[in-house]
Amino acid sequence: MQYVVSSDEMKYYDNYTTNKIGIPSLLLMERAALEMAKVVLEESFKKGEVVVFAGCGNNGGDALAIGRILAEKGKQVTFYMPGEPSKVSIETKKQIEILENIGFSIFSKLPEKEYDIIIDGLFGVGLSREVTGEYTLAIEQMNSLKNRGGVIFSVDIPSGVCADTGKVLGCAVRADVTVSFEFAKIGHYLYPGKELTGKLKVCNIGITHKAFVEKNPSFITADAKELKKWLPKRAPGGNKGTFGKVLLFAGNKEMCGAAILCGKAVLASGAGMLKIITPKENKETLYKVLPEAMLCVYENELERDKLLAAVSWADVLIAGPGIGKDNIASEILGILLENRKKTFILDADALNLIAENEGLINKVISYDKNKIIMTPHPGEFVRLANITMDAYKSDVKKHVRNLAERYGSVIVGKDATTIVAEQGIDTMYLNHIGNDGMAVAGSGDVLAGIIGGLAAQGLTGFQAAKCGVLLHAAAGDKAAESKSRYGMMTSDILDGLFDILGEMEEKRN
Repeated sequence: MQYVVSSDEMKYYDNYTTNKIGIPSLLLMERAALEMAKVVLEESFKKGEVVVFAGCGNNGGDALAIGRILAEKGKQVTFYMPGEPSKVSIETKKQIEILENIGFSIFSKLPEKEYDIIIDGLFGVGLSREVTGEYTLAIEQMNSLKNRGGVIFSVDIPSGVCADTGKVLGCAVRADVTVSFEFAKIGHYLYPGKELTGKLKVCNIGITHKAFVEKNPSFITADAKELKKWLPKRAPGGNKGTFGKVLLFAGNKEMCGAAILCGKAVLASGAGMLKIITPKENKETLYKVLPEAMLCVYENELERDKLLAAVSWADVLIAGPGIGKDNIASEILGILLENRKKTFILDADALNLIAENEGLINKVISYDKNKIIMTPHPGEFVRLANITMDAYKSDVKKHVRNLAERYGSVIVGKDATTIVAEQGIDTMYLNHIGNDGMAVAGSGDVLAGIIGGLAAQGLTGFQAAKCGVLLHAAAGDKAAESKSRYGMMTSDILDGLFDILGEMEEKRN
């Protein structure tokens, strides 16, 4: 597990380490420079000249120190600093003095020659305004050198990328490698910042979790290898009841496939029993394709007692995949929401019904806190939150957090980078694996099923959501290996799920 932090959090941890723990800022800068210089030497096969683009802040000081270390290792290094030299930070001023004392010049205009390795140290995580003037020119120069075969190494974050949102502030460097110090930043993982970051390396320089006093990190994140720790433990002496019973409301007359995909994911992720509420027209198909499931079918009229008995039987509820938005779907959803106690995953059409119905909204809000897990994609999200898409994209972190607080729920904000928030808890989960091949109809149905299957085995709402998102993404990456991102279908993600879980079982044995 790794932490992902905002610009303000990083400044706080940096200052706490220096002012409270007592590690001098210049020592942290030297450690950062040594770590990044090591990465440059390991990652670059270029043998030519190095150019350092240094800003006036501490990011520029890091870059100057990196250049000095590379020069000590035998590289030919040119130092270039646009901007106003009188505005440099104390630490950067010290780095300038060191370079001048050992005979280096720092140019205010870039010497015209070719450079193979570019160190981008113009702006760090504190950038919050649009890039203009000579800094725009400097970024354009770096990108031009890259276009001619150069390799860009960005210090902490590509210059021009907002560390909190991943947005481009006017213009931005297109890094090949970014070296972040101690913690990844939010902008490394949110688009377009994720694409501009290139390969991300996180290096330790001595800022630890002991600096988290009074300010928790925005996010945790994890790689697929973390799944072994997060998955629910299996009881060797268990039975089908031990591993949980899931009640799934899915599929209308035209969308039986949603019930199949979600139902298969429930069982594939380890749940012991599955019952599906679905129209009578789907009965024959489901019995053929998913014989493991029990069915609770309905026609034009509801049998309320039958539904309540199914709710009483279940440990976990899922509603939404392919149910449509007609009156009978709304009525069934309302009845299921009356129980208020059991973990309940709301997806797809269930979210659209809730967004349009004040009565359903009130039932969600009155449900036990964090027992509901809502899994909206951006379109569903803006309807639930009653905001514009532009507002959502401007600060995804804030809006996911706000929606969790508003509904008293766990929110899985599905996107290219999915964020999971829990009402009342500061630190969220950010998923950074997966691929664009997963952007296919039915992928969300599989995710809802995985989360439900994990919750049935005893994970809390937040645990099931973050583990489910990570498992789903890992399954998508496994599917891309065999089918490619172009040719992937949702059924391939299910196959990838079996492969991932099978590999973990082999490692345990």
